[in-house]
Order: sequence, then C-alpha cells, then structure tokens
Amino acid sequence: MTNDVLLSVKDVGVSYDALKVVFDVSLTVEKGKVVFLSGRNGSGKTTLFKTISGFLKPNSGEIKFRDESIISLKPFQVALKGVKYVHQDKSVFSSITVKENLELGSYATKDQDWDRVLAYVPKIKTLFSRKAGNLSGGEKQMLLIAMALLGKPDLLLLDEPTEGLAPHVVNDLTEVFEKLKNETTLFIIEQNLPMVAKIADKVYAMKEGHIVAEITDQKAISNCEFEKYL
Repeated sequence: MTNDVLLSVKDVGVSYDALKVVFDVSLTVEKGKVVFLSGRNGSGKTTLFKTISGFLKPNSGEIKFRDESIISLKPFQVALKGVKYVHQDKSVFSSITVKENLELGSYATKDQDWDRVLAYVPKIKTLFSRKAGNLSGGEKQMLLIAMALLGKPDLLLLDEPTEGLAPHVVNDLTEVFEKLKNETTLFIIEQNLPMVAKIADKVYAMKEGHIVAEITDQKAISNCEFEKYL
C-alpha cells in the first residue's frame, strides 16, 4: 500500500445469511480526496460501508486502514482508529438539544474543540437550544457531520447525505464537502450525480454487488460519464 492510501478494500464479499450481496469488491481511498460510490438502490453500497465500519463482517477479503487490518474490529474500535460513519437515516438523539448532542459527541471522543467543527456548519451554533428531533433533514445532516468531525477522524464515510433534501440544502452540503477536504478524507455514497460531477476526485460505480468501473479522469467525471455504468 502506498503512503497516500488510507483505506484499502480487497476482494471483499458480504452476505446476509445465504444471500450474497457484495461480490469480491476491491477499491482504495487516498488521503485528502473526495471519493464517491455511486449505484442504484440495492446495489450493495450501504452493505459495503457497514462492513468497512465494522457493523457487518465479510465472508471473504481484507479491509485495511493505514495499512492495518480492521476487519475484526467492532464499530467503536473502527471509529477510534479514525474512520467515522454517518448513516443514511439521519438519526440524532431527538429528545435532547443540539448542544447536548454535541456534548455526547465530545464525551466519546474527548474532543472539546467545537469551534473547529462548527466552522464548517455554522448554522448549527444558532440551533443549540433546539431539540434535535425538531431539526429539518438538512439541519440533522449538518449536526451529524459536526458530531462525526469531533475526534478529528482521518476518514469520513457518508451514506446518501443529500437524500430527501431540498436543492438549496444540497448546494450548502456541496460547499461543506468542498471545505472538508482540508479537514479529512471523504468517501461518500451518493446518487445526486451533479454533486458527484462537481467535487469528486474519483468515482466508483457499483452494480448488483460488483464494482463495475473506477473513474479518475476529471473530464469524464465532470461529464457524468460514470452514469452509463449504473
């Protein structure tokens, strides 16, 4: 593994009981890059992210982070290594305030530098006293990003961050992701192809549990040429 590769997935297969959903997947995510995993619903994208994060165990293959195997680690151990996973469902601690959600994030990571993370999502600071369950979908996503950034993770996995959000919120998130390149490496599941085309350094196309294309040419990405593989 070269020095700039943070995450290496090699020949990984994943099943739910007898149903195999990920087939011999191999990919790499390099430090400081924005890498997208695109594919239709049911193609195995979320299953792959859950496997990288330790929520599922693969049947075969190897997953390395910073050239160290993480395949046997529990989810909290993967997070402590520096890989944070923001789930697709935008779940926050609904019955407590935004500030209390951040306090919980700080308790787990011992990172009290809220100003650093809130610089990326400044609106969250204006919502401190609001119950997190009363936030909009976009606000919840911003809060989850802030919580995930506590502890200074080296790699942030984001699962469908723009799903169900209004276009202006998607634009705001696109700007956040562009800024976050200076903070951490991003690996994002996304079906919003214009966003992918705008900020991706690399795109993997996934179909029926297989990686069917890896696109690094910036012109091809800007022209959404990866769409033909989906």
